[in-house]
Amino acid sequence: MTQAEKKMKRYVNAIERRLNLPLEVKSRVMSDFGSSISARREAGQTDEEIYAELGDPKKVAAELNEQMQEFAFRKSPWRFVFAALGIYFGIKLLGVVYVLIFAAAMAIYANMPNMASSVGIIGEADGPTAIFVTTSTNWLTFLVEVGLTAAVVGLCIWGYRRLCKCRKK
Repeated sequence: MTQAEKKMKRYVNAIERRLNLPLEVKSRVMSDFGSSISARREAGQTDEEIYAELGDPKKVAAELNEQMQEFAFRKSPWRFVFAALGIYFGIKLLGVVYVLIFAAAMAIYANMPNMASSVGIIGEADGPTAIFVTTSTNWLTFLVEVGLTAAVVGLCIWGYRRLCKCRKK
């Protein structure tokens, strides 16, 4: 690929990135745009003349978006709900994973396959007594919570991305 072809490809890609159109419409518009550039080259125009005539990629994309408004996407305000939920559950997922890693590290450090149980007695010899018993860590509960939270985060990301590209009616 020559230097001029690379420059033209960057120019066309800069326009394509700024188009706010569905994929099939965007590909059709870019195909027509590429055909127009090829026709101009065959007519004898240099690449610099083509760039000067077409203008800045931002302006070209803005004009194309304006001409194709009936196909354009609109951004839904509901996307912020999904973004907030994704952030919330993402932080929760990080916390659960942190606890899971910390508990596993403590179990390995203590050289035990399961976390040890402990018993605490509160009270005096002649007064009321309370006994607290804790058992070993339930790894399955942690894994299920991590899986469910990861699924919710994935769903929130999918919902946010989907609502960023809603069609105008």
